[in-house]
Amino acid sequence: MSREQLLLISSLGKLKQRYGQAGLDKIRASLDRYKGSLSSRKIVLTVVFLDDEASLSSFDLKPVRPVTPATAKAAIDHIISRLNRADDSGKVRKSGESGTSILILGGGEVIPYFKLRNPALDSDDFVASDNPYGCPPGSATPDKCLLPRIPVGRMPDGRGADDGILLRQLDTACEAANGSVSTRISFKKSGFGYTAGVWKEASQRVWRDIGFAGSLRICPPASDNDVNASWFRAKEFLYFNVHGSDSEPYWFGQKGSSFPKALSPESVNRFFRGRSMVVTEACYGAIEMDRQSDSSISLAFLVAGSSCVVGSTCTAYGALTPPVSEADLIALHFFRNVHEGLSFGSALVKARAQLAATAMSRQGFLDEDDKKTLLQFLLFGDPTVSVPPFSPGSDEDAKNAKPRKRIKKG
Repeated sequence: MSREQLLLISSLGKLKQRYGQAGLDKIRASLDRYKGSLSSRKIVLTVVFLDDEASLSSFDLKPVRPVTPATAKAAIDHIISRLNRADDSGKVRKSGESGTSILILGGGEVIPYFKLRNPALDSDDFVASDNPYGCPPGSATPDKCLLPRIPVGRMPDGRGADDGILLRQLDTACEAANGSVSTRISFKKSGFGYTAGVWKEASQRVWRDIGFAGSLRICPPASDNDVNASWFRAKEFLYFNVHGSDSEPYWFGQKGSSFPKALSPESVNRFFRGRSMVVTEACYGAIEMDRQSDSSISLAFLVAGSSCVVGSTCTAYGALTPPVSEADLIALHFFRNVHEGLSFGSALVKARAQLAATAMSRQGFLDEDDKKTLLQFLLFGDPTVSVPPFSPGSDEDAKNAKPRKRIKKG
């Protein structure tokens, strides 16, 4: 019988350079525990260090040096081909599902992001993306990697020599694999939402269509000064439609020309304890290189135990008012797909396809903002984790309405 495969990719040399032999030994011990935990879910973990001869010998590959996006992808493509040939089950999978998922261990300094040409006419020089790693061979240009077929997740490690960021994420993944993530909370009532005032209407539509109970917090009047543990306690899903920055560690609200601080890494580190899934529409919401958990909200959530973070690596787009579009649709469909029982990785794969289908039905083509959105959102966390499903409402309004767009201030 076929078993699901998780291919974990990293660089032995980079990890040792960053964390020393002692740190590397701790990481490898955590990987052994992780492998055992996944086995209980009938998932086979294959760990490959791209620059290590012992890891690559069974795949007839030589060590990859240097590890670049192109050389890493070529090796991953070859390994996945070999893993797929070993799977002789002949099982036909549904759209958005895959028998193999990819988990990148380390941030962009360990296994680099692809720097793709920015399709949009804005100030970003490029789009940092993991999309090509989940696409067929030869799909490393923006137009060819909009819709990856293989789920890809990443466990980032930020800046410096703190192996605790990776070790914490591996511990969280082990706990999820062992079934210790709570499954008793009513998902319709366990979400938390936070939006900039300027995007209140669009966020309320996303919130309503996901099926969460309760109301959103809006910044302003809410701000980082109001954050407390009750905001996050017993919440399985956290949704943020706020501003982000590539130069400051905060997320911001907006009213008129005022941009108060909505959330800080300090508040997350102080008040958040849990396994919540986090989706943020903030510009640079998934920024991690040259950051630590005190300077990146995404890293702060992961270190505090979040099961995953979905966010953008650069300036993001969406709707000022309904109907929702771009980043709003990624958030909406990701949550819905998870609610329906898909794994985190497959939920994001399907959410991209749903965004593209909505854009095509509305306007007959993918515009520059749509393409950038498909490239820029990535998953931090184990792509194989899933939660029990429930049935959300209909999204016919989102499919049929004409979009209004806005740029999120970076």
